[in-house]
Amino acid sequence: MGLYDRQETLDLKTDKTICIVGCGGIGYWVAKLAAMSGIEEIYLFDPDTIDESNLNRLDLPINVIGRNKAEITKIAVNMIRPNCMVYSFPFKLKNHTFPRTDWLIDCTDKFKSQEDNYKISKEYGSKYVKAGYNGENFSIHNKIAEWGDADDGYTITPSWVVPAVIVASFTVAKIMKYYDSEIATNIPLLFKEV
Repeated sequence: MGLYDRQETLDLKTDKTICIVGCGGIGYWVAKLAAMSGIEEIYLFDPDTIDESNLNRLDLPINVIGRNKAEITKIAVNMIRPNCMVYSFPFKLKNHTFPRTDWLIDCTDKFKSQEDNYKISKEYGSKYVKAGYNGENFSIHNKIAEWGDADDGYTITPSWVVPAVIVASFTVAKIMKYYDSEIATNIPLLFKEV
């Protein structure tokens, strides 16, 4: 039996190319899960380096602290899917660097970045998806966050591995099958008391 034989009846769209912007949590897992699901071409953009605080939601050793997030994500993907074409860029996505993929998956936490990424996706005709969470609340949708003119600065967001993996899983499901659907919920709502 082949690697993806058990997926054949699911009608997954594995022939898509994806660009992931932001690899410090959700984006890292989106890249790994997309590659594990059969996506063969992935572009990664992130100017940031891995900090100790990222390791509570990434399955990485401590010796990667200080290294570029996009490059480490590429290495992690290629360890599990060596035939996947993964390209990493240690800088912000800009109009002239966009690789014209089918999907632009925005895993950034700054409104200005999301606004820029959304404009780039529309200019080149790529589908846009914004995936994010704050503690146990998360959303995956086709538009930028509605923060408006809020201050654009980094804040400490409650983070742990479970929401990052859940959001990444739903994001991969969206790009491969449920592209016209959106989700906004929180982890407690996913559980039913027994």
